[in-house]
Amino acid sequence: MKKFQLPFVNLPQEFLQLLKTNLSVTSSPAPVFDVIKPNKALTSILEKAFKEFDDGRGVEKVMLALGWQNFRERMASIYVYKLIYGDYPGHTNMELVEDVKTFESRFMDHSVHGYSRLFLLGFYLKLANSEIQRREDNQFMEIKIPDEVQSFLKLSQGRSEKIDWLILILAHLNLGLGEKLLMNGLISGKTFDELYQMLSKEVQEQMHQNLLAYGASIQEPDIFLYEKI
Repeated sequence: MKKFQLPFVNLPQEFLQLLKTNLSVTSSPAPVFDVIKPNKALTSILEKAFKEFDDGRGVEKVMLALGWQNFRERMASIYVYKLIYGDYPGHTNMELVEDVKTFESRFMDHSVHGYSRLFLLGFYLKLANSEIQRREDNQFMEIKIPDEVQSFLKLSQGRSEKIDWLILILAHLNLGLGEKLLMNGLISGKTFDELYQMLSKEVQEQMHQNLLAYGASIQEPDIFLYEKI
């Protein structure tokens, strides 16, 4: 069985909250900065990193000028830089999050507009991969979502608000059942419970541990409390 072990990652709380919020309307910076402003240290970090875009009116106006999506991606680059170099940068660097943007674009057609759940999962996976590589003495190891997941998502007629959870569940089902068996099961209308029962105990346990790790990382226990994601 392939190794697919997700670690707990201590994600930045304010950024995490923003990525889980519906910010489809950004005509006002208030929804974003109501979350950011109480953290004075974070506000100072952002003011420094976004100084190149500031015309003197402050970082809130910078966000409006850049747009939420661009601002979100540049904000993510600040955290990635801190992870790599140990300190916060004096400017943003989009190259540091190109892989996260690519991940988001892979599944965008299946996500609800306005939410950044795909970007959240991609951001988590990037930091998780760095955590795993450090833990394994810098051996190159990478958690990847298999391409088959896109084929499974195409069977759905709708979009999922919690697309990140759906992707992880499908990845585990694919790991345990294989593409052909899972595809046949989905086409025939099998429920999650039916598909889950087809998994070996080992894969079931692996799924439990990984979903718990992800849920703890993004501070969201929903999948363990409600039937529908």
